[in-house]
Amino acid sequence: MKIKNLKTRVKMKKIVLSMLLAGIGLIAAEGTVPYRSGILLPPQADKIYAKECALCHGKDGKQTSFSGLTRVSYAKIAGMDTAQLAKTLKEYRGGIKSKDYQFPNKYGYGAVMKSATRDLSWEEIDAVAEYVNGLK
Repeated sequence: MKIKNLKTRVKMKKIVLSMLLAGIGLIAAEGTVPYRSGILLPPQADKIYAKECALCHGKDGKQTSFSGLTRVSYAKIAGMDTAQLAKTLKEYRGGIKSKDYQFPNKYGYGAVMKSATRDLSWEEIDAVAEYVNGLK
């Protein structure tokens, strides 16, 4: 009987130790987990902007050309009205339905903007619009 209990205790210790190490690993990694849209976390607009928008619009939202290409230009987005920007981003994503709906292709960037907004939820789009408004 003692041998059976000893084997059970050893197995239990291994299980507890494994769980403890896994927990420590999760705690250590908690600060470095990258944000991914659509995983039911509160929207992190700054991370979404850095991932989806900053390459073209710059970290401060004031970039008006893409990586030095002078023939490609667009307006600054920093400080834009939150409601108008959210509406435009949702239109690019393809979420506005009406009989006269036209896919926005302002300045020829429709496909680029659609790919940047494709995986974002409405809440994430609203959060990004509010973030851009604060980039004044």
